[in-house]
Amino acid sequence: MKLLISLAIALFLCEHSSLVTCSIGDRSMVYRNCLNRFERENCTDNGVLFKSNTQYKQDYWSRVLQWSCRDECRYQCMWVTVDVFHKNGDDTPKFHGKWPFIRMFGMQEPASAFASILNLAANAYMFKQLQQLRISKANLKPFVIFWKMFAMVCMNAWVWSTIFHMRDTDFTEFMDYACALSMVMGLLVAAIVRVFYMRNKVMMLVALSLPVFYFVMHVRYLYSGFINYDYNMKVNVFFGALGSVIWLVLSWHQWTLRRRYAWRMMAFTLLSGAALSLELFDFPPRHGVWDAHALWHLSTAPLPVLFYSYVIADLRYVASSELDKFAFKMT
Repeated sequence: MKLLISLAIALFLCEHSSLVTCSIGDRSMVYRNCLNRFERENCTDNGVLFKSNTQYKQDYWSRVLQWSCRDECRYQCMWVTVDVFHKNGDDTPKFHGKWPFIRMFGMQEPASAFASILNLAANAYMFKQLQQLRISKANLKPFVIFWKMFAMVCMNAWVWSTIFHMRDTDFTEFMDYACALSMVMGLLVAAIVRVFYMRNKVMMLVALSLPVFYFVMHVRYLYSGFINYDYNMKVNVFFGALGSVIWLVLSWHQWTLRRRYAWRMMAFTLLSGAALSLELFDFPPRHGVWDAHALWHLSTAPLPVLFYSYVIADLRYVASSELDKFAFKMT
């Protein structure tokens, strides 16, 4: 009877709490009993520090990344529970909405952190290429500055993606989600700027007002801590798809006008969409490290080279001497 009551309470919390994400792993009595025992034996009352007389020794990197006693208990009991599930012939369970990952050097999701670093490196390399670009026309200087700011937004997003996958806390989660949306919105904003900058700046500002306003409101929503993860994903997919459609139409139009560099943007957009499909394949981490999310980040690492190569070629085309009247054209 006590077991049934405990399970009923756990299910109620899972279904009605906005702050708790429950899964079969952390609902199991094996996990809960292990957690209660581990915390009682090793943690102080606040769950942050280890008792002075505890026999458990936390590794150096976990201390550096500030794993609390309660965090350590959850990690150790997670693997105890996984072993029990496997011995009983059951599949690997999730815990708090996430698959179990093997911790490396204190990092919770080492493969995703590594892939995020690769994306950061690719953006930083292309940012350097962008800085070396020399555009003499004064009316294009703000456009060049815009692209440099866009690159910095992307680099910032990948920095926080790395930090979040290394150490998942409320703050790093907020920064990762907010900065990821800034990169998605940035692609949409960049598409709008590219279409209207040399054509109608008033129309450009009007078109930019809605996504910018929505971004500010959504970041405020994320900061509240009451996050609907499905809704947040739909927001990213919607604005990402909208930006992709604009870029595809624009680059295809450029291609028909024999702007041969436009294939890079078409390839970038289509490959980005294909890479995103990896998120649909939700499977336990291979070797305790590589899951679908990590593979998605890994697959996007080379794509900034395509994107910024297009940007640089497009800027050179716009700045070419034969386009003095370019301000009256869309492409």
